[in-house]
Amino acid sequence: MNAEGTASLNIDDSTQQTQNLPSAKQKVDPFAKRPSQKCDPYGLAGQSLSLKECIDWLATLEGGWKLIYNGIENNETEEQVAPTFLIKQFYHATFHDASQFLSHISLLSTNLNHYPFISMERVLVDDLSTVSNSAMNGGISATATSTSVQTSKQKRRVKGWVIVSTVRCSTYRPPTTRADLEKQDDSSECKDKGLTYHDFHLAMNIDIESNREKCTALLL
Repeated sequence: MNAEGTASLNIDDSTQQTQNLPSAKQKVDPFAKRPSQKCDPYGLAGQSLSLKECIDWLATLEGGWKLIYNGIENNETEEQVAPTFLIKQFYHATFHDASQFLSHISLLSTNLNHYPFISMERVLVDDLSTVSNSAMNGGISATATSTSVQTSKQKRRVKGWVIVSTVRCSTYRPPTTRADLEKQDDSSECKDKGLTYHDFHLAMNIDIESNREKCTALLL
C-alpha cells in the first residue's frame, strides 16, 4: 500500500477510536455527592451557629478573636442572640507590612473558597508600648517585659501611629421562611449575616498562617 493509503487508513482508525470513546456528558464524577432537594453548602439547613456553639468554637482559636452581635462587641442582653461576625485585628509598623500580610490572608481565603471582609487603616494610639500582637494573643511582648521592671516615674507613654488590619468573618444567611423575613429589621446592616463552621475553620487557618515566619515578620 502506498503512503497515501497508509495515511488514510490511520486517519480512519483514529476517527473510529474517537467515536468509540464515551462523551464528557456520560462520565460520572466518583467524588460527587448525591443531589439533594435543597442547596445547603454550609450544613446548617440555612441557619447560623447558635450563641453557645460560637462560644465553644471561639475557645479553639488563639487570643484576639471576638464575637460581634449585630454590630456590638459585648452582648449584655439576656436574649440569646447569635453572633453575626467573628473579628480580629493585627498591628503593623508600616502600611506596606499590613498590605503584604493581608495578601497572605487573601490567598488563604481563596484557597479555602471562603472570603472575609478585610481592611487596614492608620490609627493614632496614646501609648505605643501597649500595642503588640503577642500581647493580644495572650503573650508578653519584649517591650512590655522591659517596661514592667521600670518604676512608675520612669515609665513614659509614647504617642504614635500604627497600622491596624482587620479580618472580619461572616457568612451570608438569607431568610429561610416568610416568618424570618418578616422578623428582619430593614434598618439593620447585619440582617443577612451569621457565622458557620466555615468562618471558624478560616479563623483557625489564619491563626496558623499568622504564626509562620514570613507573616510574623510583618507584625508588631
